[in-house]
Amino acid sequence: MSDDLGERTEDATPKRRREAREEGNIARSNDASNAILLLGAILVLSSGIKPLLGTLASLLEKSLSGDHMTTGVHPDEVAELVYPSVVEGVWAATPIVLGASAIAVLAHLWQVGFLVSAKALEPKLSRINPVSGFGRIFGAQGAIKTAMDVLKVAIVVWITWTIGAGVLPQIVALPEFGVLRGFEEIGSMGLTLAVQVGIALLVLGIADYAVQRFKHERDLRMTKQQVKEEFKESDGDPEVKRRRMQIARQIAMQRLQTAVPKADVIVTNPEHISVAIQYDPDTMAAPRIVAMGADHLAMRIRQIATKNGIPIIERKPLARALYATAKIGQEIPADHYKAVAEILAYVYRLKGKAVA
Repeated sequence: MSDDLGERTEDATPKRRREAREEGNIARSNDASNAILLLGAILVLSSGIKPLLGTLASLLEKSLSGDHMTTGVHPDEVAELVYPSVVEGVWAATPIVLGASAIAVLAHLWQVGFLVSAKALEPKLSRINPVSGFGRIFGAQGAIKTAMDVLKVAIVVWITWTIGAGVLPQIVALPEFGVLRGFEEIGSMGLTLAVQVGIALLVLGIADYAVQRFKHERDLRMTKQQVKEEFKESDGDPEVKRRRMQIARQIAMQRLQTAVPKADVIVTNPEHISVAIQYDPDTMAAPRIVAMGADHLAMRIRQIATKNGIPIIERKPLARALYATAKIGQEIPADHYKAVAEILAYVYRLKGKAVA
């Protein structure tokens, strides 16, 4: 559907949202995902770095204290010496790797959920169109992205400068510490810096996600004509549905014109329900319903019955029960045999027929 069918004032329909999602057109912010990933990685690394360093130190100590340091290592023994150390190092690093990977996945899932879209990978000429590319770079969207990038750099520089100025005495005193204590101080300062930078980037990322969400909703909006066309496609053209209903009513009326004259009696509500009953003792085991209807159909059944001289009997409970439980073309339920038999006997007496 074309986008130039009027002003887009209508909210996107569920179908349009579903199609956009299938095409990979979703609201997401890379800045928010990256900030969550950064903070999560810092958390995982800070909680798992000490066990990892302890394991690595133990491996290093083992490698430097073995008998091979004095006797040398035979080529056939290299694998035997290296393999256990590699396995132990991998096991020590596995929690950090798995934790960082889980955070990386969750950082994207919280925005878009689980989505696999092959359409997003299909080649599109618009992606390599120089004019469109120029517009994306130098247009309003490109300007906003550039401003956000400059703001992020400025915030990182400001935080780094502020923290650096605050810990300058500790930096100057680092030569007085031992190697291990010096690395601990550097790690502590680096952790503080990374956390504050990550929090600042997270705030910017959430703001960027809100902007992307607003822009996405605005781009998905539809014109009134688009909504009407989609309604026609999904539920059918209202004019066609009206025509179909009209044809169905005509067919029902034609059936009534044929079926009602065969009836022996019409049982009514008296106004809302009419049930046409036929009984031929030679061919039927029990009375059969040949026509039935409510409201305007009930009125039409009575009109046809009057025209053909068919008796109309008012029995409210019976008419309601037959309409609720019986079906056209089938015999009446056994529960109503007695009531229908009394009505047929009465009708036969009126017509001078013998009661079967």
